[in-house]
Amino acid sequence: MHSPLPPLNSLLAFESAARHLSFSKAADELFVTHGAISKQIKGLESFLGVPLFIRQHRKLLLTDDAQGYLIQVQSALQTINNATDEIKSQQMRAQTLSINVLPSLTINWLIPRMEEFKQRHPHLYVDLSIGDFAVDFDNSRCDIAIRSAQHEPTDANFIKLMDEDLCLVCSPLLAEQLKTVEDINKMTLLKHTTRPELWPYWSQQVGLTLTTDKKFGMEHFYMLSQAASGGMGVALIPRFFIEEQLADGSLVIPFDTGFTSPYIYYVLTPKSSNLSLKAQAFIDGLLEIFSPYRN
Repeated sequence: MHSPLPPLNSLLAFESAARHLSFSKAADELFVTHGAISKQIKGLESFLGVPLFIRQHRKLLLTDDAQGYLIQVQSALQTINNATDEIKSQQMRAQTLSINVLPSLTINWLIPRMEEFKQRHPHLYVDLSIGDFAVDFDNSRCDIAIRSAQHEPTDANFIKLMDEDLCLVCSPLLAEQLKTVEDINKMTLLKHTTRPELWPYWSQQVGLTLTTDKKFGMEHFYMLSQAASGGMGVALIPRFFIEEQLADGSLVIPFDTGFTSPYIYYVLTPKSSNLSLKAQAFIDGLLEIFSPYRN
């Protein structure tokens, strides 16, 4: 039967205080108070039955017993640290994480932002695919999916990523013909075919009755952005998706009529299982990427 071991927190407090020869510096390093360090040291000294520090005016010294103990404690803590790093890296090594993402997120937006995640987790192979179909985790090979919906998902665990901030955009040349919001009815409406309600929803928000019969339908926001920058018409596109085009001037916002659409972006995982380490690592990275857009 093993002998009782001292509490880990007391060993951490002792190692830090002995290394710095300062309770204050140990407190700063371990994000606790000076009093907490002092209490841990006193508890460890009581457990061991020997003093560990010689407390002099403005000076802290190690006892002979403490000097030998420090070497052993540091060695043990390093062994624990190495073993922990090894088992964590083994869980990530040579594993595949299958992710299915909306086309509007992958094309020219998410993929360039994945380099940092790749550097953090070099042993994790990410298999990225696109899709906007309903996700059936029971019969699908994907571990994580990103979808947009008007209501919270009921058949999967989910985390909200962001609301959808839509902008009315067009080419700079076309913007010169738009003097008032009513001039939209003189334009071709570039329509997202899987979200036909966006234009009626927008017109209701801005108080405009749409009368134009000039429409051009496209399946993805990427196609809409290309058509809009080419002067084919006006489009409603999420702001995050067209940041570069707004910055370089190929797309402009002719009127300040931005609005939040009914759609919300979610990251989905299987409902019945605990998150694997690889999935949690990716979701943590996603939340960091999306942080500027999250409410």
